[in-house]
Amino acid sequence: MTATLKSSAQKVAYRKLASPRVSGVDHLDQRQESSSDKVFRGIVRGLYDGRYVPGQRLVEADLTRDFKVSRSSVREALNRLRAEGIVTLNLHRGAQIRSLTREEAFEIMDLLEVLVGLAARLAARRIDQPGHRVLLESCLTTLSDHMRRSEFFEFVRARNDFYRTLLRIAGSGELKRLLTSVHVNLIRIQSRALEVQYGREKMRMEDYRVIAAAVLAGDARRAETAARRHVNNVRKLLGSLPQQIYPSEAD
Repeated sequence: MTATLKSSAQKVAYRKLASPRVSGVDHLDQRQESSSDKVFRGIVRGLYDGRYVPGQRLVEADLTRDFKVSRSSVREALNRLRAEGIVTLNLHRGAQIRSLTREEAFEIMDLLEVLVGLAARLAARRIDQPGHRVLLESCLTTLSDHMRRSEFFEFVRARNDFYRTLLRIAGSGELKRLLTSVHVNLIRIQSRALEVQYGREKMRMEDYRVIAAAVLAGDARRAETAARRHVNNVRKLLGSLPQQIYPSEAD
């Protein structure tokens, strides 16, 4: 195969692989945005931007006004957010951004350590399949670019894409299903302010490079170890956060 044909084949493979769904932040890009999509995406982005915070009530009338949509679109979006584990709906209190206790956050990290480690191990075993290598390299480059530019929301999207890419390369439908049910976004939201303040994302960027290097080398054991170490680094961050980051404990 000539270099030109190989490059074309890699680009085709990349386009085919680059459209899975893992996180509420990313999965609306592949189709036309509806009114409920607009509300859904706006609330998720607002969580990362700090416009919405854990424990905050979401009033239908306010959301209808802010997003210029109907109440039915707002309700549909809130139901989707509840399904994602981001919002709770109560008959008397209405919609509220879900808060995690420290214990709940640690339970989630325990699950993530195993699942992300497995994803990295399986990805390393399948890295030489067509399109996989160029896909992971592209994700890492994008992640590094947004880190360097200090574009927080775009970095979040690229970070989600990195995990999503590991899952795609890993090729396990059951693993994907399990990881999508773990509400890691809530942990990221609650620790966002201190992550930025302490510069923890820079430390974690190095984690992503180490994981990617092991996967690209096809070293399954090293890839799993690097991924599990990364999750443990995040767990240590969560353990160091002050009580006010966990509103459910402060009430």
